[in-house]
Formats: sequence, structure tokens, C-alpha cells
Amino acid sequence: MKKISFILFGLVILFSACKKDDRSVNAALRLDGDNETAPTLPVDTYEAAARFSESVVSPFIGQNLTEVSYYMVSTPQQTTLRIYSGGTEAEPGQIVYEESLTGTITTNSFNSHVLSEPLPITGEPLWISIRIRQNRTLQTIGCDAGPNSPGGDWLYQESDGRWLTFGQRTSTESINWNIRGFVSE
Repeated sequence: MKKISFILFGLVILFSACKKDDRSVNAALRLDGDNETAPTLPVDTYEAAARFSESVVSPFIGQNLTEVSYYMVSTPQQTTLRIYSGGTEAEPGQIVYEESLTGTITTNSFNSHVLSEPLPITGEPLWISIRIRQNRTLQTIGCDAGPNSPGGDWLYQESDGRWLTFGQRTSTESINWNIRGFVSE
């Protein structure tokens, strides 16, 4: 009798453990490593962006970008999340998502923003940007220790109106912004 009870118990466990798991599996779009620091930027408005090329996003075609995570060392005067689709290798295309992050930032930490509407991944490059307005010299958006991954360190500066890599702007630094996108089905 003990053997039959044991076998029945084992079958119940086996069949209940093999049920379909309906949880979505999240995958990360990321070009960065662990947070190391944040560059000191003077008064201006900037956009720190990670460009995820066609080859990076293509495995996720048909899925959705649902969340963005970014590291902030200090709180700037104003912060906005922008996501662009398409564009060239040196400049983003059209804005497909924009949301103010002002008032929601935890300093010296990764912060997360769940998109109000999931953004379908179509195969076009995605630029995920954190726009920061600073009214004083400050360390804000976090970065890793490098070396740079292609697309990981784009920086727009409003005063010159140009998208350049952080490496081009400094000519000595090789970093990646701590900006990540999360994809689910």
C-alpha cells in the first residue's frame, strides 16, 4: 500500500510540475556593464542614449519593449525618458515614446520605468535616451568603466545641437551609459 501511495504522489507532482508556465520571460537590451561612476557635466541639457542596432533588436521582433532601467548618481533639475525608432548610425529617428521622470528618481541607484504602453519591436534600431536638464555642474547619468560597446555612449548636447559619442566629446573616455531596455512577449 505504501508503494502505491508513493507512486500516486509522485505522479501528481510530475503532472502538476509539467503544466504550461504562462509567465513572460524578460530579456534585456543592454550594452553596459556594472555602474562605475557618472561623468561630471556642466550646466546644459543633454541626452545620454544607448543605440540598439538592427542586429541587437532583430531577435526580439514581434515582442515588446516594456520597461527601461537607468542608473542615476544625482538628481538633475529635469529628467525625461525618450525612445526613438530608426534613424541613422549617428542620429536617432522619430520619438516613439516620451515620459517625464522628474520627481521619481532614487539617487545612487538603478531606477526603473514601466512603459505606459508596450512598444512593439519591429526590427528598426531603438535609441533609449535619458534627457537631463542641469542648472549646475553635476554627476547625473551613470556609466560603466568601459570599454565602449558600439552604440553605448551617445550624448546629445543642446548648446551645440549635435549627437556625438561620449568618446568623441572627451577624446579620452571609453564608457557605456547604464541604460537598459527590457523586452517581453
